[in-house]
Amino acid sequence: MHTSRELSSTDFQYWSIEEPTHRQAGVTAFCPDYQGSDRIGVVSPYLEDGILHTGYALLALTTAFYDRWRAQTDTFFDYPHHFAFLDVTTEGVATHDQRLSLPLEVLGSPWGGLDVWPDSNWILTSGDPMGMLKKVFDWQISRLFWPHGFVPFRTADPLPIHVWRLLRTRLQTVYYYNTPHPTHEIRTTPIVETIVQRSIARLPSESCTPVSARQRGNSADVYPYTERYQRVSVDAFLTDMAFCFPEDVEAQARSAQVAAPSRKTVSS
Repeated sequence: MHTSRELSSTDFQYWSIEEPTHRQAGVTAFCPDYQGSDRIGVVSPYLEDGILHTGYALLALTTAFYDRWRAQTDTFFDYPHHFAFLDVTTEGVATHDQRLSLPLEVLGSPWGGLDVWPDSNWILTSGDPMGMLKKVFDWQISRLFWPHGFVPFRTADPLPIHVWRLLRTRLQTVYYYNTPHPTHEIRTTPIVETIVQRSIARLPSESCTPVSARQRGNSADVYPYTERYQRVSVDAFLTDMAFCFPEDVEAQARSAQVAAPSRKTVSS
């Protein structure tokens, strides 16, 4: 909860960068209809990826969460519902260089530095897209950060149709990170970058040398640091994930909906 004392909403700027416009917007433009109960998930197939490419977004949404508390009381103890999904097997956690056998408190420490805490919010799963998507479903994530290009192959054992239907209902916003096609960016003050760098420093030394997608502008700027994301519709995301589901998933979903018994309205 340290970030509630270190950061404020004035440490962030939100920009829409879709062509032909490039304009400043508010947090609601980046995360429409944000609520303190939102469940934010970062899928990080390699331990370092989510830290390097979504740190500003996590801290921005964490600050929005604490702003709601600060508006109610001067004393509170709570953490946002933020979750990191990590590829961990019996051989250890996946990094870009190798798998590392690490205790939970070590592999989760960089995430704790971004207020993704307690350790029950570090979700260990198989690193393929289907395994990650199943955990996103299990943990009822509403705002999802997903690595660009992380797509499944056709499988003989797809996820059930109800997973597709419920994801389509529950997911509110999907962002691809480390993307060549950004639509939104967050600009931050140096204090935000300092906090992210502290989390980067907690990454195991055996992992690869971190290379960040964050950009640094003019050091004289109030907001010299930038991180970019591509916001996509839920339907577009589920289309990218189509190989996780039965063929003709949309047709099956429509058929299931038609076959479902109608609900009668009971008047008072």
